[in-house]
Amino acid sequence: MKTLLPVALIAATILLANCKKSEDSITHVNCDGLVTDTPGTNDNAKIYMPNAFTPNGDGLNDIIRPYTQNIASIEFTIYDENNAIVFTTNQLAQGWVTTAGPNSSTKYYYKIQTITSANHKIGMCGDLYKLTCHPNNAPTLYFEDQLTANGFTGATNEALQTCP
Repeated sequence: MKTLLPVALIAATILLANCKKSEDSITHVNCDGLVTDTPGTNDNAKIYMPNAFTPNGDGLNDIIRPYTQNIASIEFTIYDENNAIVFTTNQLAQGWVTTAGPNSSTKYYYKIQTITSANHKIGMCGDLYKLTCHPNNAPTLYFEDQLTANGFTGATNEALQTCP
């Protein structure tokens, strides 16, 4: 019985030493620390955030940015899949201007924390896609050109081929 304990400890040590962190185990920080205190306040502030953009220089959906109403200040940050910040701003209406490679679909994460004109906080986070083609597994995509007074209810003029 005394010889089994050291063997079990050695086996457990070997198993633990060979464990690798799976790529799916990355916890994205884009939703950490967000505060929303507007429910029940009748604050009429709004944030609309597209979840897709196509930075191909055609003048249509080239920039990714939140659209706001009655917002006094903003912190807008975009993260890559490894939680590295690729863009950040505290200027209203400023967005990420970048380029895209051919036949690409890249997923990013965003975090928005605002203070409304009535001095309340609204926080939101989510996924977004930088596209030159439409990925097969993408959720419903909302582009800037679909934004109407009622949210993303318009039709997009963006024509994308399906990604290979």
